[in-house]
Amino acid sequence: MELGLACSVCGHLNQLRAVVCDRCAGVLAPQPIPPSAVLLGLGAAARPITQANAAASSPATVPLPSPAATSQSSPVKPPSTVISSVQPVTAAPPAAQPRFNAVTGAPLEASQGKPAAKTMFFGALQQQHVVPRLVVIKGEGGDGVTYHLSATNHVVGRSTGEIRFNEDFFLSPEHALFSVQGNRLFAKDLGSINGVFVRIKSPVPLDHGDCFLVGEQLLRLDSAPFNEPGPDANHTYSYTSPRPDARFRVVQLLAGGGEGRIVSAQATTLTLGREANHMNFPQDRFISGRHARLDSASDSHHIILTDTGSRNGTFVRIKGAVELFHGDYIFIGQQLLRVEIS
Repeated sequence: MELGLACSVCGHLNQLRAVVCDRCAGVLAPQPIPPSAVLLGLGAAARPITQANAAASSPATVPLPSPAATSQSSPVKPPSTVISSVQPVTAAPPAAQPRFNAVTGAPLEASQGKPAAKTMFFGALQQQHVVPRLVVIKGEGGDGVTYHLSATNHVVGRSTGEIRFNEDFFLSPEHALFSVQGNRLFAKDLGSINGVFVRIKSPVPLDHGDCFLVGEQLLRLDSAPFNEPGPDANHTYSYTSPRPDARFRVVQLLAGGGEGRIVSAQATTLTLGREANHMNFPQDRFISGRHARLDSASDSHHIILTDTGSRNGTFVRIKGAVELFHGDYIFIGQQLLRVEIS
C-alpha cells in the first residue's frame, strides 16, 4: 500500500513531506512538529496542556495562499506552528486589604486609598436648635392646637400676651410667662389669681399653705401647729373639741371662696381618692379610687405628696420660676397643656 498526503481539494496522493499538491497546487496540511522541538521550546516551564485551556493554546489560523502566488518560481515555505510556552491563567480576585492594624488596632488609611471618614460626636447632635412646644389637650384627651415657642419669652393670658384664651375666665389677663433659654424651658406665674399647676412625676415636698389639685378638687396643706389652749382675760376656758393627734391637715377650697372640709392626717399619713381613703370625693369623676397620699417627712418639717398611680395625675401650684421638661403637663385656668422639647 502506498503512503502519502491526500489533497483535500482534488484527492491526489502526494509525498508525505509535500507542502503543495502536485496536481492542483492546493496547500496540504502542515508538517507535524516533533515532540522534542516542543519540549525544547517550553524548557523548564513546560506544563501539559489540559482540555480546559486547549482552545487558548491552539495555533493561530494561517490564511491560505492564493493560486497566483503558488505559480511563482519561489518555493512556498511551510506555515509555522507556534505553541505558547505560557498557559493562560485566570486572574484571581485581589485579596481584601486589612482595615486595621492587627497589633495596635489603628485604622490603615494608606491601604484604603482614600481618607477615612471623621467620627462625629454625640454632642454635635445635641447642639442643634430646639423649639419647645405647648400642646393643648382637648376634653376627650386628644391633641388640640400646638404653640411653637420660637421666641425668648411668651406670655399666656386671657387678653394679653402671645398665647391667649379669650373665653377662659379662670385665666388672669396676664397669667404666666414661658421663657426659652437655649434648649431649656421655664415657666413663671405672673401673680395670677388661680396660679400655674404642674403635674408631679415623683414625690415632692410641700410646705405649709401649698396648694395642689386632685381631680376637680383644689386643696391646701395646713401643717401649722395648733395653738395651746388657755383661758381668756377673765381666766375662762372656751368649749372646744379634742385636738387630733396629727401632724398636718388638708383643707378643701370651695368655688367662690371659703373653706369646705378639713381632714386631719391619721398620725403621719393621709390618703385621698374616690373611696376607701382618709379623704374621699365619691362624686368627682376625675379622681381615681386611690389617687394620692401625703406623708410626714421624718427628717424635716416637709410633707411629701405622692401620686399613687392615678389616671389624671396630681398637680402642684408652682412658686417662682420652674424648669419644664419634655412630657410635663401644665394646668392654667381651664387649659391643660403638654410640653414637648425634642
